[in-house]
Amino acid sequence: MAHTAMGVRDLSPEFGAEITGIDLRGPLSAELSRQLREVFDERGLLVFRDVDLQLEVQNRLTYLLMGKPEDADEAFAERAGKLSLVSNRADGGIAPWGRLLWHSDSMWSATPFEVISLWGQAVEQPSVPTSFASGVRAWDTLPDELRARVAGLHVAQISGQVDRGRYSEGEVLEVTRQHDVTTITPIEFIHPRTGRTILYVGEQNTLEVVELAADEGEALLVELFDHLYDPAHTVEHHWREGDLVVWDNLAIQHGRPDVSIEGPARTLRKTFAPHVVSENPQYGRMS
Repeated sequence: MAHTAMGVRDLSPEFGAEITGIDLRGPLSAELSRQLREVFDERGLLVFRDVDLQLEVQNRLTYLLMGKPEDADEAFAERAGKLSLVSNRADGGIAPWGRLLWHSDSMWSATPFEVISLWGQAVEQPSVPTSFASGVRAWDTLPDELRARVAGLHVAQISGQVDRGRYSEGEVLEVTRQHDVTTITPIEFIHPRTGRTILYVGEQNTLEVVELAADEGEALLVELFDHLYDPAHTVEHHWREGDLVVWDNLAIQHGRPDVSIEGPARTLRKTFAPHVVSENPQYGRMS
């Protein structure tokens, strides 16, 4: 299939890009696939507007951007019939209401998702946005004093949700898991695919700094969060029906303001590509 030239528009100076000029419904050439992966590895977050995608095509794109398109069909077959919808309308919808704190999906796991995509299946206006922050940007711009303080330190990532008292009761979506998995990761985390360094702490899942006393560790985490989630360096995506947003789940964190069950319909179809990192020495378990 013939393609027009791919267009790339930066969403912010540091990360994110809107892609134009590609028909995702047809097969992508090897050269176009290479160009997309190159932009994805550099920018971490891609937005495509006004696309009409079958679920299988959406799934294939997540694996293509991870650099493993050969795994897409088998993964799709394994998950056949297991449709994931982030929705305040669909039966069984994921995260149907409330605020979502900043996080990377499965940050607490030794096998976190590497690439995630959401497609706007049914979106009414005004729609609650999804916000994104870059751990790569945060590390690259971390002040020297903070960088020296985090050298060699590790954090405990939990599968529940850390309550830091930043939000009022009932505002934040309750997470069903409660501290049943704890993984230890370095604050200075090396991306297994790109080799880039990530400031790998998250508001929702990072419980504590392993090597520090509780008060000292929490004070350090708050400083890191303030740097990582500085509003001047985040990107908001305001949803429209037919939007496709794909991001590197290790390098990019996401969150959202409050979604109401009674509010405008917001149904986003989700796909993900896991990265098996059980042999990765950056991951450990809390004894």
